[in-house]
This record gives sequence, C-alpha cells and structure tokens, in this order.
Amino acid sequence: MSKEAYHHGNLKQELIERGLEFIDQNGVESLSMRKLAILSGVSSAAPYAHFENKEAFLAEVQNYITERFVETLRKTYESCHDRQRVLLELGKSYVLFFDQNPLYYSFLFSHGDIDLNHYPPFQMFQSIASRVMKELHGGKMDEYEIHNKTLAMWAMVHGLAQLYTLPAFRMMEGQNAEQIENILSSVEI
Repeated sequence: MSKEAYHHGNLKQELIERGLEFIDQNGVESLSMRKLAILSGVSSAAPYAHFENKEAFLAEVQNYITERFVETLRKTYESCHDRQRVLLELGKSYVLFFDQNPLYYSFLFSHGDIDLNHYPPFQMFQSIASRVMKELHGGKMDEYEIHNKTLAMWAMVHGLAQLYTLPAFRMMEGQNAEQIENILSSVEI
C-alpha cells in the first residue's frame, strides 16, 4: 500500500481488508499487529492509530462487516416498494452480500459469537418480517408462528449464503441472483 492511500484516510479499511485476507489464509492465531502493518505497507506503529491491539482489531473487523451488512439490507428494504416481495429481496440481498464478500462470511461466523437476539442484521430482518407477515395474514398469525417463520427464513438464507461462499459451489454454473430468487421463492411465508 502506498503512503498516499494512508494520507487519503483509508488506512483503517485497508488494514481490515488485508487482515481478513491474512486470517483466511493463515488463521487468526497467526495475525499480529506487526504483520498487519507489513501487509498494508505501513510502519509497525500505524495500525495502533486505529486499533489498540489485536483483540480491538478483531472486534472492529466484526463491527465493520456487520455495519456493511446492515447497510446493504437497509438499502434493499428502502428500495423495495412491494411489501409482498420485501422478504424475498432481503433474502436475496443477504446471500449476494456474502457471495460477493466470502471472507466476510468466513470471519463473521467463524470468529465471532453472534447472539441473534442482539445482532443488528437479524433484529432488522425480524422486525421487517414481523410487520410483513402481520400485513399479509391480516393479523391472524400469532407471535410464536411469526418468530418460527422468521427463524426458518433466516436459517435458509444463512445456509444459502454459506453454500455461495464455498469455492466448489461458486464454480457451478447458474449460481446467480435469479437462481437465488428461484430457491427463496419456493418457501411460503
């Protein structure tokens, strides 16, 4: 990385992205702040301007990925004006986000202990799913059933996202947004 990129203020993101690549190839145990600096072509002190230590770096990586994921879901929700399709679009967006960022999936669900009840993407999805199911079923669906259906939908898109991050699956022909929509459309809300 050039010093010019650092002066443009993107060192933190550069460190995160390089760190993710390193962790994917070598494991989290092998990462150090010094190696992070070398990977990004900066002084060994530069990462400390953004992260107190390795643990703070790892926590920030999780926050960085989560924030990008929430933003992707939020944009999808706001751009979908057909409430009958919004859950389908959110599911598609979920899978495509991790399809386009497989290292994010690997890090997020391998290195973090995610509590769904406090995980912003799930909280957002759960809130939207609850409103949509109440609208679509005229209030005839109880909270227990809505909760179970929400978990089932989340599990399905999570599983699809995991498949889409596998190198062998990624090599198969026909794995695209249309295919994701076809798979997700087969589930009744």
